[in-house]
Amino acid sequence: MIKLNQNRIRKLLIPGAFFFGTLIFVSIHSLAAEIFLTPPGLRPVKDPTLVIPTDYRYPNQLIKLPTYRDGAGNPAGGWSEKFVDTRRFVSNQSAWIYFRNSDLQRSVVTGQKTGEGALRFWPVGTTLIIESYKGDAFQRGKDKLIEIAVMSKIKGDGGSSAQAFYPVNWTYARFKPDGSPAITSARVRDCHQCHSIAFHLTGDLVFTQFK
Repeated sequence: MIKLNQNRIRKLLIPGAFFFGTLIFVSIHSLAAEIFLTPPGLRPVKDPTLVIPTDYRYPNQLIKLPTYRDGAGNPAGGWSEKFVDTRRFVSNQSAWIYFRNSDLQRSVVTGQKTGEGALRFWPVGTTLIIESYKGDAFQRGKDKLIEIAVMSKIKGDGGSSAQAFYPVNWTYARFKPDGSPAITSARVRDCHQCHSIAFHLTGDLVFTQFK
């Protein structure tokens, strides 16, 4: 009788633990998805040097971590990488940024012909991966990976005025070094608040300049 009860308990615990783990995973992602973000402004296609205030909101969407590199850090097919020796606002960290070649090719750069600072606007569907390391990680394997941040540009409402402005809706996610999600509502807001500063520097919500 005791053995029978133990078997029944074991059978209940295993699926229960699986359900609990799944619930945590879903809860973390649902929390990130329920966050609504407001763009720092809109830039007209005809004159992107202008910034039009806006107060509309859009939901942060779930992002799956794509296969963007191999175990040695080499970019996957169709991807490239860029090293940043000092992360903005975090002087003791460096980063490797991974991006799709097609996204960079489809991005629009303005301002060069008019003598003003170049502004780059990334297309809808762009995904950028930022691997943050403690110290200088230029030489692979010497520094510890802290976290993986992902930002992706999503499609807006598509109203009649949408084509008059460059798309500006970005969504965010963070992952632990093992690829498991590590996002919270506070971290989503932190990401958006920080990258909104880049909007006024580079045209889009991306700090790093790409050539």
